[in-house]
Amino acid sequence: MAIRKKSTGSKDVELVAKLMEDIDIAMFTTVGPGGYLVSRPLSTQDVTFDGERVWFFTEADSPKVAELKRNGKVNLAYASKGKNTYISVTGDARLSRDQSRIDQFWNDALKAFFPKGRQDPNLALIEVALRTAEYWDGPGSFLGKAISFVIARVTGDDDVLAKTRIVDIKAGRSRKPPSSDTAPRKGKTAVKKVSAPLSRKTAAKASPAQAKKSSAGRAARKKVAKKTTGRTVAKTTGTRRAK
Repeated sequence: MAIRKKSTGSKDVELVAKLMEDIDIAMFTTVGPGGYLVSRPLSTQDVTFDGERVWFFTEADSPKVAELKRNGKVNLAYASKGKNTYISVTGDARLSRDQSRIDQFWNDALKAFFPKGRQDPNLALIEVALRTAEYWDGPGSFLGKAISFVIARVTGDDDVLAKTRIVDIKAGRSRKPPSSDTAPRKGKTAVKKVSAPLSRKTAAKASPAQAKKSSAGRAARKKVAKKTTGRTVAKTTGTRRAK
């Protein structure tokens, strides 16, 4: 189940909602024992994103609930390989047993996990109040990716591979990631140094058909050169004899 976009009054937040559309699974990361991060895939509930919160169904006695009670700070990672879109969301999570919300999000497919239905005593919701969202949104088509890659190699500007911003959900504003402002740009000399070995590798990895064709071409050129040399030698010898 995925998120549906709702007008929030902020274009940046609405863009985040649009990018999250149709991405069902989030890698839900909590702070586990010893301060180590723990991630697991969770399905985001199919709701209209209000620009503030997202919800997940959970078993009330699961280890992640205990982790949230100790530390409610979480990260949600969404990825769509097909769209070439990636989103990292931070927020504060808490356990909710709001029955009206459970009824709103419930669907019968969940009976596989909660046999007693929406009244299952172990059924609960995790509510995540979003804080920030950083996204990377690049060209989705193969041609678009190829063109962006070429431009990035020529200019040394990696930002053309994907648009990236950090959105403050509550403030409704966005900014460039620190790396975009501080990362050094490659000059033409550096680009050439990178391009040269890549070109050689590409040539070395030519298909067998291309290699065969190239070899045949070289052999033909050698044969022509040999004949030409032979004629020249014969002509020179004949001229000497005539003298």
